[in-house]
Amino acid sequence: MRQLLYLILLLLMGTAYGQREAANWFFGSNAGLDFNSGSPVPRLDGVLNTVEGCETISTPEGTLLFYTEGRNVWNRLHEVMPNGEDLDGSFSATQSALVIPQPGSTEIYYVFTSDVVQAYQDGGSGNGFNYSIVDMSLSGGLGDVTDKNVNLLPQGSEKITGVRAADGENYWVITHYENRFYAYFVDDTGLNPTPVISTIGPNINDFNNIRGAMKSSPDGKQLAIAHAIFQPAFTGQFLLYDFDTETGVVSNEVVLGTDLVFYGVEFSADSSKLYASGKTINSDTGATENINIIQFDLTDPDVLGSRFLIADIPNPFISDLAGTLQIAIDKKIYHSIPNNNLSVIRTPNFPRLDSDFRLFDTDLGGRSTKFGLPPFIQSFFESIVEIENFCLGDATQFTITADDPIVAVNWDFGDPASGADNTSTLLNPTHVFTGPGVYTVTLDVEYETRPTQRYIEFVEIGDAPIVNSGVQLVQCDIDGVDDGISQFNLNEALIELVGDPRGFTVNFFRTLADAENNENALPEIGYENEFNGQVVYVRVFENALCFAIAEVTLIVEPMAYAGDITLVACNRSDNPDFEAIVDLVDFEAQLLELYPGADISFYDTRDDALLELNPLIDQVQFTAFDTELAVYYRIEYNNDCAFIGRILPDIRPVPEAQDISLEICPDEDEVILDPGDYAAYLWENGETTRTIVVSEPGPYVVDVFNGVGCNTTITINVVAIPVPTEINVVVVDFQDSNTITVEITEEGPWQYQLDGGLLQSANVFTNVLAGPRRVAVYAEDCLIYEEDIFVGGAPNYFTPNGDGFHDSWHIFNALEFPGANIKIYDRYGKILRNLRHDQAGWDGTYRGNPMPSSDYWYMIELPDGRNARGHFSLIRR
Repeated sequence: MRQLLYLILLLLMGTAYGQREAANWFFGSNAGLDFNSGSPVPRLDGVLNTVEGCETISTPEGTLLFYTEGRNVWNRLHEVMPNGEDLDGSFSATQSALVIPQPGSTEIYYVFTSDVVQAYQDGGSGNGFNYSIVDMSLSGGLGDVTDKNVNLLPQGSEKITGVRAADGENYWVITHYENRFYAYFVDDTGLNPTPVISTIGPNINDFNNIRGAMKSSPDGKQLAIAHAIFQPAFTGQFLLYDFDTETGVVSNEVVLGTDLVFYGVEFSADSSKLYASGKTINSDTGATENINIIQFDLTDPDVLGSRFLIADIPNPFISDLAGTLQIAIDKKIYHSIPNNNLSVIRTPNFPRLDSDFRLFDTDLGGRSTKFGLPPFIQSFFESIVEIENFCLGDATQFTITADDPIVAVNWDFGDPASGADNTSTLLNPTHVFTGPGVYTVTLDVEYETRPTQRYIEFVEIGDAPIVNSGVQLVQCDIDGVDDGISQFNLNEALIELVGDPRGFTVNFFRTLADAENNENALPEIGYENEFNGQVVYVRVFENALCFAIAEVTLIVEPMAYAGDITLVACNRSDNPDFEAIVDLVDFEAQLLELYPGADISFYDTRDDALLELNPLIDQVQFTAFDTELAVYYRIEYNNDCAFIGRILPDIRPVPEAQDISLEICPDEDEVILDPGDYAAYLWENGETTRTIVVSEPGPYVVDVFNGVGCNTTITINVVAIPVPTEINVVVVDFQDSNTITVEITEEGPWQYQLDGGLLQSANVFTNVLAGPRRVAVYAEDCLIYEEDIFVGGAPNYFTPNGDGFHDSWHIFNALEFPGANIKIYDRYGKILRNLRHDQAGWDGTYRGNPMPSSDYWYMIELPDGRNARGHFSLIRR
């Protein structure tokens, strides 16, 4: 019975605390990640665009609810909620917002918003610390903002964090201002607006210095804060405190650092390690430089002495912010600076190098991040389990480290292929996973004094990498002293060691013991060997505790420094007065004449050439600001050293040329291609004449040369003039104003001509005189259609007086209208005469009697179905 009740309790409480409330992230420029599978998968449906602050909340099962950058609240359909605009947060605050679910409710969420530096500038007094309420029962379950911008503090900082209280059900929300911490309690009755105030630490009273993050440890026992000091000069403070989850009191300050412009803060899931990001400060200029990420071991008696540099990242952008650190439900810590990828600390529970930092390792699907990531309630990431042995085939050991008394546990290792071994009720079980990959391990814990809670661990099982041993790395000695000592780029050995190094971390060590302990790693670039033939040890791993070790022998060979050589190059720049762009193939072709069969690479500096760093690809650019026009080259045969030298380029102009387009008319069989006047020519078919004759449309490429040995390429595009599939000429004649219309269904560059006159774009000719006419259609000056037609008409009068002029009436050009039937009427509609096209015209009589002067009417019926009506005058003189 007890087991049944326990199972029901676990199911109920597991829903309340599913540990997937932080499964979805939205941040940066429309970037997003979904962690539900245990690995980050890009989400491309977000609409949030922020420089720093952001927050997202999901259900305990990992379904997105809403997200914000501190100003707007978007629902799961990525629409702004009703009343969800103009919150008092800011996209430019370090931690602009934090969402807290009201205990005991699945519908009410508090959105806390922090202050921001910009709110104080230009005489502003700040936004302060505020909260708004989202009710998810409204808008059909999409949520509304019901209360907005309820002020708690009139002024504040950009810092905010949240953690579960000691009872395991309620929450503390903590912010900071000047030298005071404010802890607000949230329980099932709502928010207590009266904070617990702890006055401790430095007084940050200049609004310019309120930047930087603050985090609680996932177990709630400690609090870390970063002060990014901008004024009056760049400096920073990184501080650690104790936090009492029963009382909300902050105490026991420890100063961990003042040497960086500290910004990002994060704890490992087991709360044993603390990380910070900060910008280094140039001692001469006072400006910020590289980004450092450092680790402190909180289990070490000498916490200050445990400081370890995890990463030293060159500053790739103009900013004094070091980027946020944020833990995810996969228990890895992610670092964000402007890029299309996030960096990651893959095993942050482990010390020093075993923490496994990887630069720009997490893909965002083409979206970009900035300086911020969503902060979340830190308790979402709490881990009470120590896990050991991550190699395939080893028994993975799970050890619970919680201090609170435990009644019972239930493990699900997420490995159904292991059958009955997939679950366990042991306090500290082991499990042999059936294959490599990421497993979702679920632990339900029934406490004596706390609510039952579910914990999720994503366990990555790896296979020990296969590493080639006995690799030799050959370097050149160019300092003029044949002592077998040189500088190495140890990464040059990676391809031979592991083939494809992606997905692996590789560290080099002086001794085997250092490699086994993963400590005292050698610099990968610029390492100077101690003697020729020195063996260094390489540790390769996919996860930090499943590794392989191999030896790399460092061989130094004498190498001549070839000195300076002048080589001709052609300037490919579109702006040759201000810059020169040279194709490296120009240099390579000339060097291959001196060193046949050599492998040639090019570099900006001599050190880069020695260490094979930053090779130049395709082109090199010189500007008017360059004090030295030089390129360094490296010559190798079979990966052995030969020469390093410097090229002093003789840069010459290329011919000025433009691509050409020519049309070939339908009636033309060929066209002559002429690129213009140059010193020499080389067509793609091998001809070297100035002109060639072609008969087919298409692109024709010719290299044209000037008198100094430089060439440029001209493409002559021969375009076939289009011909319409059908052309109809429609004549409306026997009118007072005759018209001709040329009908073409396709759109095109058509122009129209009548009787050899001017070309026109309109396809209709008006006021056309009767008689023979010629209609023509042109496209791009090509005649594509021509037709001769007759336009019908009739005289307006006749004078049957026998003088030989206008003695009879007939339509003009009657013989051109065979089959025409013409009827003549008097004013009363009486038919006076029927005429055929081949008959003589009407003489003005009816049955031999002359008709009087008057107006008469005619009707013409043509064989093509056209009919025409009109009138004329009979005049007797």
